[in-house]
Amino acid sequence: MKCKLQYTLLTAWIVAASCLGDLDVKPTDIKDQTVAFTSVSDLNAGVLGVYAGLNGQSIKISSLVSDENMTPVENTSVAGGQMMRWVHDPTTPDVLPAWQSNYQVIDRANRILAVIDGIPAVASDEVRKRRMKGELLALRAYCHLELIRHYAISYEPNDGGVPVMTVSAAGKPERNTVGDVFTQIRKDLTEAKALIPASWDTITRITRLAVSAIEARTALYQKDWNTAIAAAKEVIDAVPLATAAQFPEIWSDVKKHEVIWKLKREPQDERFGSFYRNASGMIHYAPSFKLIAAFNGAHDVRFNTWISDLNPAPADTRWAVIKYAGGQPANFNMADIKLFRVSEMYLIRAEAEAMKTGGNLASANADLEDLKSLRIDNYVHTAYGTAAAVLAAVEEERFRELAFEGHRYFDLRRWKKDIVRTAQDVANIGGVITLPVTRKQYFMPIPLAEVQANRNMQQHPLYMQ
Repeated sequence: MKCKLQYTLLTAWIVAASCLGDLDVKPTDIKDQTVAFTSVSDLNAGVLGVYAGLNGQSIKISSLVSDENMTPVENTSVAGGQMMRWVHDPTTPDVLPAWQSNYQVIDRANRILAVIDGIPAVASDEVRKRRMKGELLALRAYCHLELIRHYAISYEPNDGGVPVMTVSAAGKPERNTVGDVFTQIRKDLTEAKALIPASWDTITRITRLAVSAIEARTALYQKDWNTAIAAAKEVIDAVPLATAAQFPEIWSDVKKHEVIWKLKREPQDERFGSFYRNASGMIHYAPSFKLIAAFNGAHDVRFNTWISDLNPAPADTRWAVIKYAGGQPANFNMADIKLFRVSEMYLIRAEAEAMKTGGNLASANADLEDLKSLRIDNYVHTAYGTAAAVLAAVEEERFRELAFEGHRYFDLRRWKKDIVRTAQDVANIGGVITLPVTRKQYFMPIPLAEVQANRNMQQHPLYMQ
């Protein structure tokens, strides 16, 4: 059963006071949606308010829980410490934001979707109105996928997922199954793709290609290999990979090479790079030595683009994540957050080609070769001869290519693999190297405030033992 609710933690629809992209509007409140929107221009302002609720919480969670980051000695902050040490529980502050923000975005979208068909529009605005409806449906799908990634008991279809929210109304819902949530996601994406015109190409909002990218990621988690291949192909055929010369320009926001959808950051927004290194220069979370060792730093364009040795003297090496530092000194740590890039589509397709019935190892090898040859100088591909070898290569490449983009933790979860750090990476946080799939901290619990407010909400079983 789909839940029709205004979620218990989201007691009001308050639009974030951040820049809303293409309008100089910073609303701090909202009237009832039945009277707030009287024109397509009003509607656009409301849709921008929905986008304003998006953030980079999945990136933070992945960096804290997985093996892609470590805590340096200079980090005297307690922020994120419980999750980094794998001692988090339902009361841990970092457990809440992804739950709260994604349901808030869904609720905002639902309030507009409830009235959008009745908003008057002249003939010339009908296409624009249809497109914005498509954006809202895709945003709802994307946030449900984020919630599944974080809070599902597992990614198996019959296990407990998260409540499906399609209408804003009070209620105390139970978890829908993972399969039910995926069904709603796919339904929303199918409708969105039919509404968004191919000519709409604003990458700070959801385009038809962005819908295809969300479809591909969704299908990957479902193990629907053929759909993943088809959706990834739509993106790959339309958007080229960046060359080695172009690649650094992505992260300084000089160019939009290979970016499908990104969150535009403005000076009044959160400086996302500060999660890794703050304005005063303190490194909160450094790239793990395990990740550093995974690169051929002298030949891989990604390494020096994303990772910097701030003190190259061998005895004083001080590694920092610079992926979100940006290209403007005045706006340090203000780089846009890239939610989808075409390189992810190559890796999705390679994995799906290897895993589908009958397997297509030649296609999987071609995708890996295409990607790696543009990232690594003088790369010579040696073909992977089995599906297992392809999957191992995909895992290694996703570790490198998607570092600090919110994938590593969730990848290990869907592969059901232990999280294993190196002794060097845990030296400053108690020395625990392995987080096994059987331990409760391997999973994200439902925030305690939600469980207390909703008697029907089932906590992850491992947190109830």
